[in-house]
Amino acid sequence: MELVRWQDEHFEHMLRWGSDPRMTEYVGNGKPWPPEYVGRRHEQALRHWDEHGFGMHAVVEDGEVIGLGQMLDSPGEIEIGYWIDPEHWGRGVATEVATALRDKALALKDRVVAGHQAENVASGRVLEKIGLTYFTSRYLFGRLQHGYALDRGMSDTGVLRYSAFTTDQAGGNPAGVVLDAAELTDEEMLAIAAKVGYSETAFVFPNGPREFDVRYFSPQAEVPFCGHATIATSVALAERLGDGPLTFHTRAGEITIQTAADTATLTSVPTSSAEADPELVARALAALRYREIGDGPVHVGFGGARHLLIPLKSRAQLADLDYDFDALRDLMLEHDLTTVHLFWRESPELVHARNPFPVGGVVEDAATGAAAAAFGGYLRDLEGPQRFVISQGEDMGRPSRLEVDATREDRRVAVTGAAVVIPA
Repeated sequence: MELVRWQDEHFEHMLRWGSDPRMTEYVGNGKPWPPEYVGRRHEQALRHWDEHGFGMHAVVEDGEVIGLGQMLDSPGEIEIGYWIDPEHWGRGVATEVATALRDKALALKDRVVAGHQAENVASGRVLEKIGLTYFTSRYLFGRLQHGYALDRGMSDTGVLRYSAFTTDQAGGNPAGVVLDAAELTDEEMLAIAAKVGYSETAFVFPNGPREFDVRYFSPQAEVPFCGHATIATSVALAERLGDGPLTFHTRAGEITIQTAADTATLTSVPTSSAEADPELVARALAALRYREIGDGPVHVGFGGARHLLIPLKSRAQLADLDYDFDALRDLMLEHDLTTVHLFWRESPELVHARNPFPVGGVVEDAATGAAAAAFGGYLRDLEGPQRFVISQGEDMGRPSRLEVDATREDRRVAVTGAAVVIPA
């Protein structure tokens, strides 16, 4: 197998693949490509070579074109992608092509990224096989796409990677962890968080034997508190210090944690909850494209950060999430909201949730500990003491389990979850 520079002679192959439903099912909006669009893509591919010295390749085996591989230039990174002719599926060609593209990309830039449609699990396995790790999800052409990345030399920055609220590295919500950030400036921490690309990276400043100052950065800004990064950091510290209590001093206040057997229980700052302003609710529902929601009040809850808590009418409505990213982000920034916590209660003991996080540059969180704490406080305020499980991340293909205990006499809420190392 070899990758050959894309030429005019390869146009007919793209035209044929663009009309093959086995191919287009996993590309773009899932619809066949009109010849005019194929022509534009072909011309763009030729120009990319002239402008960057790399781009789209024909995959050639024994003189036959059996697919294409693509390298697209972006600041600081190269995005790779590939198609393999359906007649050659199942032979390991995709892994071979993806490996070659990865190596070409990392020879030119420090970071390589790739994405796949959420339903195309085989492509996700290929990306994991060649060393890329999941970092975020986004909606593209109206469909959920999972993003993967690999950074050349990232291990040298001291960033650890854990997935929180799961025992499976393919589930949960990934977080970066820097266990000694004493020498880092704010600008450097933000740059590292942006390079890691996870919804949050935690930066630890030792303050005593089991006491730490902790700061949290999304790829775009610092946030006062992050639950899943707290769980990840706590498990990472316990692996080095032994199980037992930890204390984190955060921008949101003091957080106490108990660790045991790769699991951590964080006790939030005092929670609060208040009914949301009707104008905020109306604008949020418009951005979320909801005409109706479930029974129960919409509140702004606080558990270290502010979250808009919205009940939905069914599990199907939760699964169909597709929102206006820019409109919701702007509204959330205006009202100092960290996530929107959309939930449907299957029973008093089980809640299904999704958490849009556009203010962090992330379409959706797979697990949100701070929102879980705020939500626990909300339910306790409405109904009395609560103990339940939140199932989150299912619709992203990254299932997460958050155990919530809102039975304390004070206004704090405990959130428990496991965390697992994501191998480099």
